Amino acid sequence: MSTIGLAVMLVAAGPAFQEDGQPGAGQAAAIPVAAGQPVPSPAAPAADPGPAVPAADPPPLEAPVAVPVPAQAPAPASAEGDNVIIVSADPRASRVDPLAGINVASFEAIEAIDKAVVAPVAGNYEKIVPKPVRNGLRNVLANLAEPIVFLNYLLQFKPGKALETVARFGINSTIGVAGLFDMAKRKPFHLPYRPNGFANTFAYHGIGNGPYLFLPVLGPTTARDLVGRLLDVAVVPTAVGSPFNTSAYSIGTGVVKSLNDRVEFDGNIAANRSSADPYVATRDFYLKRRQAEIDALHSAAYRARKGIPDPVSPPVPAIPEAPVPVPVEPAP
Repeated sequence: MSTIGLAVMLVAAGPAFQEDGQPGAGQAAAIPVAAGQPVPSPAAPAADPGPAVPAADPPPLEAPVAVPVPAQAPAPASAEGDNVIIVSADPRASRVDPLAGINVASFEAIEAIDKAVVAPVAGNYEKIVPKPVRNGLRNVLANLAEPIVFLNYLLQFKPGKALETVARFGINSTIGVAGLFDMAKRKPFHLPYRPNGFANTFAYHGIGNGPYLFLPVLGPTTARDLVGRLLDVAVVPTAVGSPFNTSAYSIGTGVVKSLNDRVEFDGNIAANRSSADPYVATRDFYLKRRQAEIDALHSAAYRARKGIPDPVSPPVPAIPEAPVPVPVEPAP
């Protein structure tokens, strides 16, 4: 190529950049590109690009696939030795009544017998036998128990009350016609009857109730009171002999005492039956009454020193009155 031809070509091309930094003629403008995007290729100045080919659409977004989450495994059973607390709402399941299942069955059976047999017989006994006669029979049985009361006051280290018991027994056995009349509690003697027995002596010396029991004939009792009762009925027949050791005496006095007790506690029995749980009501009343009797064996000074409240026998629950029907007038 000649020198003249080369000069003509340079003049036609012009300068690549002007002095202000803008692109000159024949120079493609710079395209700003964001960071991370591909740099577009500069278009060819002379070549025909041909028909435009539309860009392919991006593939549609697929719906997210739900990944099943496995159910949480149950907590492992507590290892041996862990503390496990079991709460029972049944008031019968208590420390004082571990034999509740047997006691409830006995209670229900005896209740059925009482409603069918004992209660009607006791009701007829109350109607037929006048109250003074019933009281006289009760006085005779109490007088026969005075030797037991005397012995247990000695075992409780109460010689004063033991001597009062001897005086009561002497007065009622003579002036009171073999105990038929309780003359010792009247003027001028003023010696009231104080029941006592081996069960009280055991409790006085700190022996606990033991399991609660509900037994035929005896009804509500405890292991301690049961042992004490057996000793009470065995001392006189063993020490004295006939006629106290005969079956006629034991059966006769047992029947009379049971009928008198059934008449005396009729209101209490009816109130317990009307409660939400007759078994629990019967048990709680007996245990509270026995605790009051045991607390009364101690002096006021002893109770104050030990923080024992003054003995108060539980009141007999009231029998709910039947609702009075309201007459309904017929619609006109």
